[in-house]
Amino acid sequence: MAFTIFVVAFVVLFAVGMPISFAMALSSVVYALVGHVDMAFFSLEAFKALNSFTLTAIPMFMLTAEVMNYTTVADKMFNFANSLTGWIPGGLGHTNVVTSVIFAGMSGSAAADTGGIGFLSFKAMKDRGFDPAFSASVTAASACIGPIIPPSIPVVIYAMTVTEASVGKMFVAGVVPGIFMAVAMMLYIAYISKRRGYPVEKKPTRHELGVAVRQGILPVLTPVVLLVTISSGVVTISEGAVITVLYSCLLGFVIYRNMGLKKLLACCRNVCLTIGTILLFLIVSKMFQFVIAKENLVNTISQAVYGLTTSKFAIMLMVNVFFLVMGCLSDPLVNIMLFAPLAWKLVGPLGIDASVFGMIVVFNCMVGLITPPVGSNCYLISGITGVPLARIFKEGMPFVVGFLIILVLMSVFPQVVGFLPGLIFK
Repeated sequence: MAFTIFVVAFVVLFAVGMPISFAMALSSVVYALVGHVDMAFFSLEAFKALNSFTLTAIPMFMLTAEVMNYTTVADKMFNFANSLTGWIPGGLGHTNVVTSVIFAGMSGSAAADTGGIGFLSFKAMKDRGFDPAFSASVTAASACIGPIIPPSIPVVIYAMTVTEASVGKMFVAGVVPGIFMAVAMMLYIAYISKRRGYPVEKKPTRHELGVAVRQGILPVLTPVVLLVTISSGVVTISEGAVITVLYSCLLGFVIYRNMGLKKLLACCRNVCLTIGTILLFLIVSKMFQFVIAKENLVNTISQAVYGLTTSKFAIMLMVNVFFLVMGCLSDPLVNIMLFAPLAWKLVGPLGIDASVFGMIVVFNCMVGLITPPVGSNCYLISGITGVPLARIFKEGMPFVVGFLIILVLMSVFPQVVGFLPGLIFK
């Protein structure tokens, strides 16, 4: 009875437009009151949610992205990427993707990529004659690469909720899928650009290429520094996040000399405003998980699924479909916090590595960023640029298809994800 009221309360509160975090919290409180559960348990769960040293990595990665956005690093990265790929058929579309890949090694956030360097790429494409809707869809889709290539805020969240997973392994595991995403996007961009006659940039001279490389190589080294220090065991993930902040500040304050104390304080303020939402999600998701654990929902679902099939591929298909559907309806972080632990209890007995499965879950959630009706990346770029949302979704469908093909490859052949971390962390 209490669980039924809990589910009904959550659905009603969410349906009337209440923010999902408050709907989760209130429905959990309703469950406690109806089921005569001591509210002190929720206090303990909230404390456990925030009592994590790994959690400190998230604001550090956010601060790195903010510092990079406040300096001229974005322009240097764009020029660097343009000198490498702007002259290939597809022109600035390829530059947009490569810039996102580079920026992914700093932010770990799709929203930061879309709203930051993504707008610079969109404007450049539009000014050169690319269709605005196509430019916006490329920007939204390429930003999905951000949380796949390390560092990644969703990966940190997953590793906190599924304790069997290793953040370091997942960071390394994201490199190959991230490259696959970029290649798939660039193949379609080249095809559609030839078909529509989009312009290409002039091939740079050796001198121009050398200048672009010298200006852009330092920001590009950010993810390299992070991966090398973590995989070698020199630092933990949180310490590595601090190193990226120090490195970005070194670029802003010393190398480029366009970062001051006032700008740094503004960056810290923006991070504080954003991290509050994530911390609230962590707390209420723990309350939600407490209810699920008390109702023994994991065992009930596991018995039902294994009663239908014990096939590894069939179960992975069900899990993928579930996360894809939920990705269309709610925020990736919410889906990871709420459903990743439950899904892992279901998939764990199949012999899949927790870190590999985590990357598959994160990849699923990133596809949801460009699919209707939620598609937060598309909403964000539409709000910034004024391009109609429906046109962005339509132009972005081929990218969704490409990402789904990669997802199938990752699910059928987990070695695609696992061989690199297995090689490095042997």
